[in-house]
Amino acid sequence: MFYIIGLGNPGEKYHSTRHNIAWLILDEFFPDGWNHHKYMNADIRTGHAGLYIKPQTFMNNSGEVITFLKKEIDFKPEHVVVMYDDVDLPFGTVRISCDRGDGGHNGVKSIVDHLGSKKCIRIRVGISRQLEDGRLIKPNVLGNLPPEERNELVDTITPQVERIIQSLETDGLEQTMNRYN
Repeated sequence: MFYIIGLGNPGEKYHSTRHNIAWLILDEFFPDGWNHHKYMNADIRTGHAGLYIKPQTFMNNSGEVITFLKKEIDFKPEHVVVMYDDVDLPFGTVRISCDRGDGGHNGVKSIVDHLGSKKCIRIRVGISRQLEDGRLIKPNVLGNLPPEERNELVDTITPQVERIIQSLETDGLEQTMNRYN
C-alpha cells in the first residue's frame, strides 16, 4: 500500500495555483470530494493504490502528516509517494525519482525531515514555460493556471500521473521510472 501525498496550500486563495498542481490532479482523481481526517489534519481518500492524502497545513509544514502515518503498522518511507510542482521542469512534464534531495522545495523538505529519510518516491510535475530555445521561464508558483494549462492538466497530465501510480503498484519503482522518465 502506498501513501500518495499531494502537496499544496489550503484555502480558496491558493486552489488553482501552480503550487497546488498536485491537489488539482488529485481532485481530478476524486471529483466527488474528500473526507477530512482531523487527527492527521488532512483530506484523505482511499484508492486503488492506497491512501491519497492532501495535508491541510501550508506547504512548508506538509511533513506533519508523516507523524501520524508513522503509527501505521506497515509504514515504510519507500511506501510514501510525494507529488508536487517542479519549477525546473517544463509544464506538463512528469518525472519520477527516489532517494534525492528536496531540490529547494520546502514542502518536500518538510516531508523528508519528518520521514527522517530521503527514500520516498517523488512524482514531480513541471510548471514552467519552455521557450523554443529550451530555456525555462519560471513562473510565480502562487499564480493561477491559465485555462489552456488547466485543460492540459485534465486531458493529459492527470491520466499520465494515474498511469504512473498504477505502474508503481504493479511494476515497481525501477520499471516505472524506466517507462515514464
